[in-house]
Amino acid sequence: MDYNSKKAPLKAADFIEKLIAKGRYTFATLEAEQALQVSPAALRAALRRLRQKGKIVDPIRGFQLILTPEYRTLGCMPPEYFIDDLMQHVKSPYYVGLLSAAQLHGAAHQQPQQFQVVTNKARLDINCGQAHIVFIKRSNIKNMPVTSFNTSYGNFLVSTPEVTAMDLVTYPQHCAGINHVATILSDLVEKIIPEKLLKLVELTHELAWLQRLGYLLDFLNEEKMASVIKKYLTQQRTQPCALQSSVSIENAVHDKKWNILINVELELDI
Repeated sequence: MDYNSKKAPLKAADFIEKLIAKGRYTFATLEAEQALQVSPAALRAALRRLRQKGKIVDPIRGFQLILTPEYRTLGCMPPEYFIDDLMQHVKSPYYVGLLSAAQLHGAAHQQPQQFQVVTNKARLDINCGQAHIVFIKRSNIKNMPVTSFNTSYGNFLVSTPEVTAMDLVTYPQHCAGINHVATILSDLVEKIIPEKLLKLVELTHELAWLQRLGYLLDFLNEEKMASVIKKYLTQQRTQPCALQSSVSIENAVHDKKWNILINVELELDI
């Protein structure tokens, strides 16, 4: 991309204005170095001046956000505005998941304190101004069905309602516990298609999450969907699994219907 239409060197401030004019609000540090045609030391100094003025911020090394005036006091843009660019920059597949996905699907009772992103490798959390991005590792992410959400800054990927439900019961420790998961499922369930749930089993080759989900749906009196799951599980060889794996199973009660070890007392978090 040729940013230099004149012989005079392009200034850093002009560079970011050119990007904004093209509808772009992120850039790689290397891209800026090539556009400005300056040494790495001179580039660092130029970017530092822009950061001091609140015009850019770097949530991770080598990746810059351009902050328009309305976001300068917050110190960052909302994560959904730049998460797709960031994950393309680090070359990692991803989707917005768990509580953040539930909120986007209209099933959150309160604003999540973190923006949760599922990816294929462990990554450090990002604190950018008032934005807090937490990464959760799932090794088989490339197979997971996703949907695209649009913003004025571009698109980003979000887990489908079915994948969201699977992740919620798989990682309740990231969701304020299994009771909060049950509460979210009470709203999310109307958007879940049972047949799509069962297809996820073929993708993950896991049954424990489906057992937990079936138990929770039973608890929520969602008999129709629970019965579809139960019919499927009766044809499989399940193993006993804890309702919440991060909690001890000592003195847990065995629910034979779902082959679940009840190690948490369920109560809707309303």
